[in-house]
Amino acid sequence: MNGRAHLHPKGLNNTTQVGDVRCAYGVASPQSLDMKQVLQHRIDSTFAHYDVDGNGVIELADVYALAERLLRAFGEPASSERGRELVEAYDRFWEMLVAHCDTDRDGQVSPEEYREAMIQMFVTGGPIEADFLEVVQQLLDLVDTDGDGRVDAGEFAVLLRARGLGADDCGVAFAHLDTDGDGAISVQEYITAVRDYYTNPAQDTPGSWLYPEALQRA
Repeated sequence: MNGRAHLHPKGLNNTTQVGDVRCAYGVASPQSLDMKQVLQHRIDSTFAHYDVDGNGVIELADVYALAERLLRAFGEPASSERGRELVEAYDRFWEMLVAHCDTDRDGQVSPEEYREAMIQMFVTGGPIEADFLEVVQQLLDLVDTDGDGRVDAGEFAVLLRARGLGADDCGVAFAHLDTDGDGAISVQEYITAVRDYYTNPAQDTPGSWLYPEALQRA
């Protein structure tokens, strides 16, 4: 956007065993059922994070409320150039949700629709993943406030605080997500962490630091 350098993906470093996760969503052992419970809770809790007004569905108004929350975190007015770019990025996020989650085309996303789409995306590798990568690229471009093509610890902390992560935890979270230790979060590192959040119930992994601890407990 506006000629800024895009954040270049780095090598994938994800130890999650997707086959094990697929097993958790089918008929499996008690250990797999425990995994399913934890991951199901994470999906449902993230849905609640997006359902800002708490009416049981995700709507466009919720997505705009999330954008407003991030604008406030950055101290950026919606009327500024960066503010407009952020709102446009969240418009794209909404379009992605509707296209891939709103199966009954009623203009809102139910918990069941969201759950199915997340399982399809992160467990079975559905078509939503390509669109999600584009949205993440737009988000990290906007978080890169100095336009140097990198999202450093300070910039990423603003995003995490807007999600409810405590200030003391932001540095720890950044260290977990910056898996190659170069002092920046890449698109690939972020997507790897999101996939880890939805597929790996273990604590203290990159994905477990994406959201406040309250969103991780079953």
